[in-house]
Amino acid sequence: MYRVLCLGLLLFLFVTACKDQTVQQAEPQDEPQTEEFISEIQSVKESEEVKEIIYSMYLPTDMADLFDRAGSNFNPEIPAPVNALPLYTNPEQIAVMLGILGVDLSYMKILQQKALAAEYYTSIKVLSRNLEIPDQIFDKSTRKLEKNLGNQDSLAAIIETVYEETDAFFRENGNDNLASLSLLGGWVEAMYIGISIYEAEEGNRSMADKLLQQKFTLNSIYSILSNHQESLRVTSYILMLKRLRKEFAKVEIRYPVEGFSVDTTQKRIQTSKAQIVYEPATLTDINRIVTQIRTELISVESAL
Repeated sequence: MYRVLCLGLLLFLFVTACKDQTVQQAEPQDEPQTEEFISEIQSVKESEEVKEIIYSMYLPTDMADLFDRAGSNFNPEIPAPVNALPLYTNPEQIAVMLGILGVDLSYMKILQQKALAAEYYTSIKVLSRNLEIPDQIFDKSTRKLEKNLGNQDSLAAIIETVYEETDAFFRENGNDNLASLSLLGGWVEAMYIGISIYEAEEGNRSMADKLLQQKFTLNSIYSILSNHQESLRVTSYILMLKRLRKEFAKVEIRYPVEGFSVDTTQKRIQTSKAQIVYEPATLTDINRIVTQIRTELISVESAL
């Protein structure tokens, strides 16, 4: 599975923050702060409800937690188009697209788009053949899918199994770079879906907080991709992520020691408070850059 090597790099903390907040700069970090709050910031609300934070990301489809339970209606314009799949021939971009389509499939599953989910599952299978991923990975899952398309839990399990076995295939064949690129695609697509929900719902504050706390996940993905800079395509992706990190560096996130605990079995952190300090323009810039990156990732021109 797509393992993140450093504890604390992936955070999906559900908190509520004020619309207008004090601006403070913070450099990109590899771990969340767990020290006592340095000062009281009156313009930042603190959530007293105990929240769970996933700190270890295994699969691109894990990113569905970013928009799960968002209460949004399905938007058919959000998922990446699949009509040009035959034009994707570069193995690295195909790996990226596998991550993207996996998250799209999860989005459809959550909002019960059965027919479209079946179509995207087929598209994932087609792309996988271009990477010589064995059909056996899909054959058993396809039969289960046909029987359990209307069962969300079963569909989620099928998606997870396919991506676990795909990851194992990549690693067993020395293609760790493809596993990392699929993770990148999944993260960017989940961010894009979250941004779309945020903008459609007139500034959904809960979604804004989730997006901002992807600062830690971004640092993790950046670090993983940095191990594969022999590829010009990966290098270009890293340059895009550098721009995004620059904006995320303006976001300050604080967690207190009190009420902070780690469940190493479930790979989750529990905390009752968080402070997110940022300027609204920073969130706008983050959303804009993520959208630009997503456009580049699915671009047919870049696939040729």
